Amino acid sequence: MSETEEKAVKQETGFMGQIRRLSRRFSGTLLNVDSKAGPHFTHSGRKTIYSYDDEEQLRIGGVAAEELIEKYGKYKLRIGGVAAEELIEKYGTPLYVYDVNRLTDNYNVYLGSLRNVKNFMLCYAVKANSNLALLDIFSRLGCGFDVVSGGEISRCLAVGIDPSKIVYSGCGKSIEEIDYAVRSEVFCINVESWGELERIEDRARAHNKVQNVSIRVNPDINLDGHSHPHILTGSSSHKFGVPINEAPEIYNRAKASAHLKIKGISCHLGSSIQQLEPFIEARDKLLALADELRNENRIWVEHINLGGGFAAQIATNLDVPDIPGWVEKLAKPITERGLKMVLEPGRSLMADAGVLLTKIEYVKRFGSCGSGQSSPRSGSLVNAEIPVRSKSGTAPKAFVVVDAGFNDFARTALYGQQHKIIPSNAKVEQLPGLPSEYKYDIVGPICESTDCFFRDLILSQKLEPNSALAICDVGAYGMTLSSNYNTRNRAAEVLISDGPTHTLIREREKYEDQYAKERTATDINLRALEMLEEFASREDLAQTENGNQ
Repeated sequence: MSETEEKAVKQETGFMGQIRRLSRRFSGTLLNVDSKAGPHFTHSGRKTIYSYDDEEQLRIGGVAAEELIEKYGKYKLRIGGVAAEELIEKYGTPLYVYDVNRLTDNYNVYLGSLRNVKNFMLCYAVKANSNLALLDIFSRLGCGFDVVSGGEISRCLAVGIDPSKIVYSGCGKSIEEIDYAVRSEVFCINVESWGELERIEDRARAHNKVQNVSIRVNPDINLDGHSHPHILTGSSSHKFGVPINEAPEIYNRAKASAHLKIKGISCHLGSSIQQLEPFIEARDKLLALADELRNENRIWVEHINLGGGFAAQIATNLDVPDIPGWVEKLAKPITERGLKMVLEPGRSLMADAGVLLTKIEYVKRFGSCGSGQSSPRSGSLVNAEIPVRSKSGTAPKAFVVVDAGFNDFARTALYGQQHKIIPSNAKVEQLPGLPSEYKYDIVGPICESTDCFFRDLILSQKLEPNSALAICDVGAYGMTLSSNYNTRNRAAEVLISDGPTHTLIREREKYEDQYAKERTATDINLRALEMLEEFASREDLAQTENGNQ
């Protein structure tokens, strides 16, 4: 354990550590109540980073709603204590906003959970969010790093991260990437195939180095129903790792190499897993393999790497893992054998630390106005009369078109995961928890019907153009999955720390940035032009012949 990690663990232990943990767990309900915190959406009793201000006014008994409306007008959405309007005015939209305090709180939850584990390594999964500012923060906290590409190694090294804190995973490592990892002296490479093992050995020999390796085994666990099938990785139907029954043989091959040093056993089951049982099953299989390697192959491993995959609260229908309880149960049999436990969380560290602010461009409703204009009542009242049907027989649809698309946030289009969406302003009589009347589809500008962030979103207020929405809990797999589809610029990113302080950590992309490295090819001879010229010549000849007749 590093000095930084030891210090953080000490902060989480003892009487004051208990107070800190309780404060984080119950903030917004029992402790650390801020009069500016406002009405908030809670995730298992834990206050979110986004809330409406002036909640304290609603606690004054006997005050009429009309009086509150007259006195206070609208409640402003705040993110990490900063008004969303202020951020939008300064940085524009779409805009990713991260709260450093939530990020560090999430990290400290893990450290507190590991306070009784003397030998562990906590590695942030860089693929969740690879912004340099965030990597630097995790590094300063004492975290290790799980990377899956040469580019992620480069990002870590760019902010001064010690290569001995980097674990390199991924099933398709190129020769160039392995060269880079070996030269950089990363702590460990998780090997995913026989061919990869031979390639790592060859490149280590070429650089006259001894490279630490672990074998990523595929434990072949039935994960059906534990998460979305696109983000599960731990069964025999998935491309990842070496089949666990082949593991002893590949370990023997690694043991025989003068340029490879065996460090541990690795696996990764997937992402957003809500139950502990698959992790317990995987751990037990890895420990059984460790016992077999020791007893039958005379191979001693130093660590058991269980990867990541703990779910984060991004929707009300998800069960939030009890991280302290999970970690304690997973760690005990590992540490009792004198082994180090390695965890690689990503989503559970970053998801609820970020929101995406987006501006409403248009509100339109199909089936209500023949003119094509937006209906005066831009949301369809849930409890209203039966709406007029269109020629196709479908009910009118209220669409809110925002300036963010699935190029900015792809998870809904990829996995069908709808994230909480809330307005940047809420009128007093229309706060969350009061009767809901308006139903909308929140859609983006991309020219595909999958560009929809939420279908049938129910709100208690009418949405208007030029106001803003917040797509919540998008700190993980938001920016890293973004693209330039439709030649749309990537969003800016802002980091909030200690309330009023906010810093731009990624500039908004410009159109010219997208094609700065592209080139035209004017010297190519196009067959299509030759055909056009041939057709033109034939037409001229035909016209000449017709004229001569």
